[in-house]
Formats: sequence, C-alpha cells, structure tokens
Amino acid sequence: MIMNSYGDMAQHLFLRNRSVGLKNDISTLTQELSSGKTSQLTQKLGGDLTYLSDVERSLDRLKSYKVANTEAALFASSAQNNIALIADNVLELTSDIFAVTTSPNDDTSQQISNQAEMYLTEAIRSLNGEAAGRSLFSGNDTEAQPLADLTTLMSSLATEAAGLTTAPDIVQAVKDWFADPLGFDAVMYQGSADLMDPVKIGPTEEVTVSLKANDDVFKQTLQSLAIAALVNEPTLTLSSGVKFEMLRSTGVELRESQVQLTQMQSDLGFVEGRIEQTATRNAAAQTSLSIVFNELVQADPYETATRLEEAQFQLESLFTVTARTSQLSLMRFLS
Repeated sequence: MIMNSYGDMAQHLFLRNRSVGLKNDISTLTQELSSGKTSQLTQKLGGDLTYLSDVERSLDRLKSYKVANTEAALFASSAQNNIALIADNVLELTSDIFAVTTSPNDDTSQQISNQAEMYLTEAIRSLNGEAAGRSLFSGNDTEAQPLADLTTLMSSLATEAAGLTTAPDIVQAVKDWFADPLGFDAVMYQGSADLMDPVKIGPTEEVTVSLKANDDVFKQTLQSLAIAALVNEPTLTLSSGVKFEMLRSTGVELRESQVQLTQMQSDLGFVEGRIEQTATRNAAAQTSLSIVFNELVQADPYETATRLEEAQFQLESLFTVTARTSQLSLMRFLS
C-alpha cells in the first residue's frame, strides 16, 4: 500500500512537471512564431556570437551616423538659406543703386540708405541665425550669438566718421574699422575664433560647415551695407554729392560681395551634396546589415510551427492520461 502511494506521488509529480515543461515550450514557441526571432540564438549560431555582435555594432554606428547626418544636413541647409537671403538683398540693393544714373536728390539718397539699413539689419539677423538651438555662424562656439546689434555697429562707425566730410575719407574710415582687429572683430563679433570641429557622418566621411560671421565675405558685405546706411547718419553733415558718391562706392563693393557670396553658396552646396550622398550610402549599408541581422536571429517559421503543433499535441495527450488517472477536468488541469 505504501509502495502504491509513493508510485502515485511520483506519477503525479512527473505529470505535473511534464505539463509545466510543455506549457513553457508552447509559450516560447508561440513567442518565436509571433516575433520571428529564435529563443535559442546560441544554439543556432553554434555558440559563436562574434559575427552577430559585429553586425550589431555596425548597425549601432550607422544609427549614430544617421543622427549626425540629419543634424549636419539641417545645419548646412539653414546656413544656405540665410546666406541666400543676404545675397538676394545685396543683389536688389546693387540694382537699385545703379538704377540711379544721375546725381540723386536727398529724398532718393535717403530712400536707398533706408533700404541699406533694413538689409543690414536683416543680414545681422541672418548671421545670428540658429538651427536646432545652435548658432550657424559663430564658429566652434555654437552657443554664442556671433554678432552684436545694429545700434552697436552704427554708433561705432559714426564715431569713426565724425568730422569727415568727403566720401573717400568716410569710406576709408569704415574700411579701416572693419579691418582693424580692435574694430569689427572686437566690437561686433562675439563668436569663436576657431572653426567648428568636423562632424563624422559615415565610416570614412567627415564634413565641416566652416562659416563664421567675421569671415571676409560677410565683413565686406556688412561693410558695404553700413557705408550706404551711414548716408542717413544725422551726426554727419553730408552734401548731396557726398551721399551720391558714397552710394556709388557701395554699389561697386556690393558687386564684388555678390560674387563672393555666390561662391560661398556653391561651396556650401558641395558640402550638402556630400552629406546627401553619404546618407544614401549609409541607408543602403543599414538595409543590407539589417537583412543579415534578421537572418541570424530569425526563427524558421515552418520548423517553429511544427514544433508548436507537436508540443500542443503532447500536452493534449498528457491531459488525456492525467484525466484518466486522476479524473481531472480540463479547466482544473489548466488552472
């Protein structure tokens, strides 16, 4: 009688453990079938996970390159748009200046000078532009606003031109101030003296959007706009002829600025092209590696379905045996 009791207990424990094991197998196989990923990765890869780890690291790097690429593309396109605004205004002002073929009256000079001051304000605003919270033209210090305001610029130039009465003298005084390290660079420019560090956007690719608000092309553009804006400076007593001569001088300078701004836009466009090409290559590499990764970790759907069906059949058979021996209901057995 005791032996039979021990036998019943052993059988009960065996059936219970077996049912738990089959339920776990069914749960695991169901998960594999729904996710498509094997739960026996080490066994599938023969115990060597080195290649899988290499693929995962490569995918992680490509993801980081994608982020860097997106940020670089936004930065470059934002800079391109701001430069385009400056260039468009320079072109329009140059055309308006040279449209005046004879010595203009004070009203015409005032109108063009007001236009120049407006474009100067917009140029400073553009050079103080940001992309995703980072200054576009402040060199390596992307948290700094690169330029001081218009009032600071014009008051400094008015001081430099005080007492001068001829166009050549005033124009030269402005140029000297912009060229002097203690002039524009010290008073107006607040960014870094260093260029931005290169940004790694691919396994072998780096780009640098190396633009600063005190680059020569920007300084010349601001200088020319400022000379035209000085025509209306109330502290300077200028004759109509001097005003006209200052505006014509501005027009000549702005023509050169147009050429330089166009070249800068072209150079920046080349950088944008490299960013786009690298993004395309990275995306292709990521797609290929993702396919390899999925092949390594995926479960064979046919094999998984077959094993799941076998496990379910075994559980049903086990239930039948258990029900016969202990007269358990299905609901009670599965609870």
